[in-house]
Amino acid sequence: MKDTRACAYSFLYESSSLCDYEIATDELASQIGLAMHYVKHHDLSKLVELVYHANGSMRAKIAISEEDIQYLNQLYDDTLKQVGACKYFVLPQGSIGACHLHCLRSKTKSIIRLIHQIDQEENREKRYILHDFFNLLSNIFLLMALVENKNENVEEMQFISKSYEC
Repeated sequence: MKDTRACAYSFLYESSSLCDYEIATDELASQIGLAMHYVKHHDLSKLVELVYHANGSMRAKIAISEEDIQYLNQLYDDTLKQVGACKYFVLPQGSIGACHLHCLRSKTKSIIRLIHQIDQEENREKRYILHDFFNLLSNIFLLMALVENKNENVEEMQFISKSYEC
């Protein structure tokens, strides 16, 4: 049997961005686990599992299903009911739980960019379900952050960009 002590991950030295995607999804799952310490939301453990299913879905068989997308859509709707629609851009601040959720939201968007980059680099058919999965997940993390701040009586702070003034 080969000694693997000095091998953290077998794909680390490949030139493809697939490994970057897999490391990013592993980081996201780990950060969700960290957030679970501060945010008591029963769906977070399910989201960790789904992120790990998405982890291998670029290199191998797509393990995210339409049922998973339906689950995320329902979670989005249920979470939205708790806070209502956010009508403006908010600063990523507030309670410790909300801040962790904002970090998850941001990391998820980085993963979407990696998926797009891989699609372009490898000239492969887009895996639209992964785009939908991570876009929904990012928006769910935003709503969860709003719920956390609401539950902690932290007022959201609106951000108005000087770059995009009308």
